Formats: sequence, C-alpha cells, structure tokens
Amino acid sequence: MELLLFVLIVALFAFLFFFFADKTKNKEYRSSALKKEELIQKYEDEMLEIIEKYKNDSSLLTTKKIEYLKKASNQLHNNIFFTEKEAKALIQRLASF
Repeated sequence: MELLLFVLIVALFAFLFFFFADKTKNKEYRSSALKKEELIQKYEDEMLEIIEKYKNDSSLLTTKKIEYLKKASNQLHNNIFFTEKEAKALIQRLASF
C-alpha cells in the first residue's frame, strides 16, 4: 500500500514537472531585430494615419506631423533597440512621408 502511494506521488510530480516545463518552452521569443522592425513599422503606420487624417488641411497636417516627429524622436532616442544614428535616420525617413 505504501509503495502504491509512493509511486502515485512520484507520478504526480513527474506529470506536473513535464506539464509546466512544456508551457515555458512554447513561449515565443522575438529577436531584437524583429522587435526593431515591428517598432519601425508602427512608427510608419502612425505617420501614414496622420497624413491620411489631415490630408485636406495642409497647415494642420504640417503641425500634426511636427508634433508626431517630436514625440517619435523622443521615444526613439530613449529606446534601447536604436542607436543615435538609427533614430535620426528613422526620423528623417518619417519626415519625408
């Protein structure tokens, strides 16, 4: 009887170990290059949304673009994925939209 209880306890621990070990392996890890590309795409999409929203009013469009470029520049310069040179290049690219 004690042997059966011992075997059941060991089997339960083994099951729990493999169940939780499998959960941690299935997590999706993105490389820093992929995260960087996603951030760049996000900034480009947001700039295109601003352009689309204010396309009929050029003065307001210019104001909103400048506000967004300032905000994006601040965020990019504080982001660990971008160097100073990369941040400036992305801001110039966004400004050219």
